[in-house]
Amino acid sequence: MESSLKKYFGFSKFRPYQKEIVENILQGKDCLVVMATGSGKSLCYQVPPLVAEKTAVVVSPLISLMQDQVMALKQRGIRAEYLSSAQTDRHVHTNAESGQYDILYMTPEKACMLTARVRGDIINSLKMQNPHVTIGSFDRKNLFYTVVSFDRSNAFLNELVSEISAYVEKAGSTIIYCTTVKDVEQIFEYLKAAGIEAGMYHGQMSNKAREDCHRDEFYVMVATIAFGMGIDKPNIRHVIHYGCPKSLESYYQESGRCGRDGIPSFCRLYFTRSDFGKADFYCADARTADQRKAIMESFMAAQRYCMLTTCRRNFLLEYFGEKNSSVNCVSNRLSEMTFDLGFEDGSKKVLDGQFDKLPFHGLGKDMPANGGRH
Repeated sequence: MESSLKKYFGFSKFRPYQKEIVENILQGKDCLVVMATGSGKSLCYQVPPLVAEKTAVVVSPLISLMQDQVMALKQRGIRAEYLSSAQTDRHVHTNAESGQYDILYMTPEKACMLTARVRGDIINSLKMQNPHVTIGSFDRKNLFYTVVSFDRSNAFLNELVSEISAYVEKAGSTIIYCTTVKDVEQIFEYLKAAGIEAGMYHGQMSNKAREDCHRDEFYVMVATIAFGMGIDKPNIRHVIHYGCPKSLESYYQESGRCGRDGIPSFCRLYFTRSDFGKADFYCADARTADQRKAIMESFMAAQRYCMLTTCRRNFLLEYFGEKNSSVNCVSNRLSEMTFDLGFEDGSKKVLDGQFDKLPFHGLGKDMPANGGRH
């Protein structure tokens, strides 16, 4: 296993949980793995077929995920391909049937963040036999969460552009998630008018335009939720949500693009109360009363997250069935981070981590130690 890990992915050792998961898969055991965004779930199903020399079929939630991962795997010398409505190469089907791929991605779409109830549903629906269940922590300690109420005005958009411009001048990349294509296009035009080089991604674009977008490197990407599943870009410093997300699961997944290199990063959500009136729109595809109820419950959880006056980190963790100790929350961590990143500008920790190059460096140094909630 370690030789395949080193040969194809360049890692000398597995991250927490990965090795035991791979071992159980290779032993033919059913496995259910629930871990945080950026914790290395993909390797858990990418390594086994390379060791066993058999094809792994991966059911992917989005076409963009398949395209991202297939492209990355091919660059590593792994025989990978995807089957979907976006696939134009007619030879892929033939090659797949003859077992010429190490990893084959396929649709349909499926949810990716799992609450305890959904975990049980999956085990039952897949008829798993005594599965090996791995549940990692959902606490991304280097991420900081803020929520701001705003008005959808031209003045606010200009402020948002100024904020993003400051991020670009410092370090790292920014993703702006919007709930509608109209918002994506509007913010993209504002950024372009301000001279900020940005990319745009949404489901109404042609397949070629979306593929081109993935190949290009942008410091700022404005997109709907179609962008970023399985993205492997470590230096994203900011994820901004322009509008209340449709579910707390999707918000956690999208904000989790931030800070995969372990450096402190920021997740900011802008919302208006008018966002809360989109329940019927989100429930349009529900086929049963139970599905509608589940969508509504998750959307209501996202609304409660927006309106919180207590620790949002605790709220997120409790939603996914995990308890959080007070030492990781609010003033304790904020005052520590302010000291590390603001007061001791020339400290070894700051310079080694290049924290002095981040847009938030030094912010809050004049604040009282009890700070604000995150």
